[in-house]
Amino acid sequence: MSQHRPEPDGPRRSVRVVDIPLERVHRPVDLVLMVGCLVAIVAMLALSVYARGTTSGVTHDVQSAFSSVVRGILLVPITVIEGLLTIVLPVIVIVERLVRRNPRAVVEAIASAAVAFVATVGFVWLLSHVAPDRLVRSLQIWQDGALILSISPSVAALAALLTTTGTRATNRAVAVSWTLLWVALAVSVITGDTTIIGAIVAALLGRAFGLAVRYAMGVLSERVHGADLVDAIRRAGVDPLNVVRIGDETNAAELRLEVATPQGAIGYSLIAARAAQAGGGGRPGDGRPGGSDGGHAGDSGDSDGPDGGQPGGGGADAQADDAQADGTQADEPRADGTRAGEPRPGDARAPGRAASSSSDGGHWRGVWELVGDEPPTETTVQRIVAAIPEPATVTMEREGWNRVYAVDAFDGRRWDVVVLDEDRQVIGMLSQVWTALQLRGMGRRSATNLRQAADRAALMSYAAVAAGVNTPRLHGVAESRASVVLVGEHVRGAQAADSLAAEELTDEVMTAAWHQLLTAHAAGLSHRNLSGESVLVVPGARPQVWLSGWEQGEIASPSLTRRIDQFQLLATFALRIGVERAVAVAAELLTPEELAALAPVVQRVVLPPELQSAARSHKHVLRELRTTLAGYLPEQSDVVEPLKLTRFSARTVVMTTIALVAGWVLLTTLNFRDIAERMGEAEPGWLVVAFVLGMLTFLGAAMGLVAFSPTRLGLWRTALVQVAASVVVLVAPAGVGPAALNLRFMQRRRIDTPMAVATVALLQVSQIVTTVLLLVAIALFTGSAGALSQLPSRTIVVVLIALALIAGVVVSIPALRRFLAAKIMPTLRQVWPRVLWVVGQPGRLAMGIGGNLLMSVGYLAAFGFTLKAFGFTLPLTTLAIVFLTGNTVGAAVPTPGGIGAIEAALSTGLGAAGIGTAVALSTAVVFRVLTFWLRVPIGWVALRHLQKRGEV
Repeated sequence: MSQHRPEPDGPRRSVRVVDIPLERVHRPVDLVLMVGCLVAIVAMLALSVYARGTTSGVTHDVQSAFSSVVRGILLVPITVIEGLLTIVLPVIVIVERLVRRNPRAVVEAIASAAVAFVATVGFVWLLSHVAPDRLVRSLQIWQDGALILSISPSVAALAALLTTTGTRATNRAVAVSWTLLWVALAVSVITGDTTIIGAIVAALLGRAFGLAVRYAMGVLSERVHGADLVDAIRRAGVDPLNVVRIGDETNAAELRLEVATPQGAIGYSLIAARAAQAGGGGRPGDGRPGGSDGGHAGDSGDSDGPDGGQPGGGGADAQADDAQADGTQADEPRADGTRAGEPRPGDARAPGRAASSSSDGGHWRGVWELVGDEPPTETTVQRIVAAIPEPATVTMEREGWNRVYAVDAFDGRRWDVVVLDEDRQVIGMLSQVWTALQLRGMGRRSATNLRQAADRAALMSYAAVAAGVNTPRLHGVAESRASVVLVGEHVRGAQAADSLAAEELTDEVMTAAWHQLLTAHAAGLSHRNLSGESVLVVPGARPQVWLSGWEQGEIASPSLTRRIDQFQLLATFALRIGVERAVAVAAELLTPEELAALAPVVQRVVLPPELQSAARSHKHVLRELRTTLAGYLPEQSDVVEPLKLTRFSARTVVMTTIALVAGWVLLTTLNFRDIAERMGEAEPGWLVVAFVLGMLTFLGAAMGLVAFSPTRLGLWRTALVQVAASVVVLVAPAGVGPAALNLRFMQRRRIDTPMAVATVALLQVSQIVTTVLLLVAIALFTGSAGALSQLPSRTIVVVLIALALIAGVVVSIPALRRFLAAKIMPTLRQVWPRVLWVVGQPGRLAMGIGGNLLMSVGYLAAFGFTLKAFGFTLPLTTLAIVFLTGNTVGAAVPTPGGIGAIEAALSTGLGAAGIGTAVALSTAVVFRVLTFWLRVPIGWVALRHLQKRGEV
């Protein structure tokens, strides 16, 4: 009998695929683009208002560039294009969808167009009735003897229809339609039928509604699936028999089994295909039977390979046994189309299996025996998935990022396949952009498309292997449809570190993990995403550790990212087995200087999401870790200055937004002409006096902190800290910024953090008490409440009774009582020992009270002299009540520095005291300029000086 010759592009056999059926998907990129369209609409409308001269000039220049003769010549083309856009083109697009047997897309497109048309009509009505006149005028054109808004609902409807129908890249009719739409809009601008802003806003409105419908209803998936997935795996160099979807995010109840017949070749060349068929799926010239040598530089342990057993061994014997078992001769075709020596679909006895001692091979042998010849039930599919080990490949499964499959190859090997889908990459891109914006020194060029993401994953995998790191080897890469397929080795018996019990994380395991990380660092590689999921452990007498998930890594990395890697690995173990033991193991491989260098980067923000969650649940771990690492500092200091890694936080964004909104409201409600006239009438001399008195408050604040501090603080240096706090208030609510800077200053002066917190809390409490006592003393000594004394006594009594009732209700309800106790008692426990200490030292007590009085009197006097500069005065009691009440109420609003809120509260109080509105607003604004805004440049200089000297 003639010898069987390999097929030119590899054998074609049926392949079982267990996967989630292909269905409509909600693409995150559609949601992101919709938000982008809405932001662009707001930007265009703002541009039309604040750059009306520019936009109108551009429109006029475009129109004047064409003479009336040219516009007359264009009348016929415009008519033709409008007809195509409104009648012919939508019909063509709809018919094209019907021809492709996709009536649902037609219904969605028509519904989207209708919604966009109605919504645009409503939007135009809203603009014409609610929007400012400047905005309306910038969008109006003269048509048919009347002024109308140039935002066309028809254009919006057409844009929505095209957006919902498909994308330019996948639908030729849609691409041509978009081109004609923009051409028609450009011609409409030239002929004066619309404005540039109106045309752009109409198109953006339609696209936003189309994207919203497309995201809500979903689109047909372009992801690789079924037979296409099998062809991609073959092209990556593996001849699969069975492909099973696995991973933590895979719902086994949704999985279904289908049989696919691949059509593509194995590998990218004829030589590769023949080598794959002859050698069991390996690549020519790699020196590895079956495509894997089972290990590489840096491997440790006694394993023969990542897939176990003798690679490629037993293939001939297995074929002979298989031939004898079914009564056929070698290479003789069977009734099912396969040949003797080739396994049937799902056959557990593939070449190489008999000689393999791999536990994973045992799993595969038992999995497909469950299937039999009948289609499997849902329960059977779930048992199949449960019998397959978790993957250990070039990356881990992440919800919304990728898909992971276990592949049973023809040669008996287990491979792990990662599929990157184009429509999911926007999540990773946005995450990387956010990280680059938020963190200092952590930014790198983000992958902006699928190919770049795959290239980075492949590059880091190859670089880690070349460096001698134990990492699953990337076997091959293939691109199919809107996906990239990465085929990597499977590590036999590997388990993620976070799935191991705490007692299984032995010193040997942690030492092996540190060896692998330091090997990567020695080659300049950083992982950037180390956690218990990316540290893989193969238990045994000599445990092996593998590092996976290198897709976010970096070559030629700076020292900062390598230090963060070390902190991530240290935190991974500390959160599981305790700080003391984790640091002790690290100390065996890192020098004291290297351990001390980790202390400043012990921050939750640089940890992967899973470790951040664990750190939130065990907040004491990071504090203990920082303290332990600080013990390796040369000075044995307990105070570690955290490295400033974040540019901003979510809290900063929220507070800045609030401040901008408050400032916008303030600027849009003030009558600047009236205020300017009043300021022209103000006496500059009194304003200078007010500014000087306001500066004395820095000295008062410094006196209080020096008096209550347990250690000696220089008065001049402390006063400089209070000046620097005038900058911090720009990014923190009123009162919070100075307190935080005082706390930082005391920590730098080697005062324990609990003691520093208690001192700052005592200072704030004393300032409140002093302010209240000052107000009472003024009322008693003056014997009058001024204009506010006209308030009916009955009103005061009613208010006091209401407050008493509220207090009684709160105290009588156990839940509220416990809540108040939980909020108040910790502060009292911190402050009370300090109160007793200060009371026992009359000199410190007098200095602290004097400083608080100087600060309160300084602000009050500055406020009074600012009012006097405008020619008005108030009784001292009234002035004190207006200032102290307004400042307290305004500071309670969580805006940076109380911007907007304090001005509004002070002006309202002055108005209630009988001062005219214009003068009240002028006084409040000028007072804030003198005591807040003019201090900022001075505070910036002071802060830079203190930072250079290491005081804060």
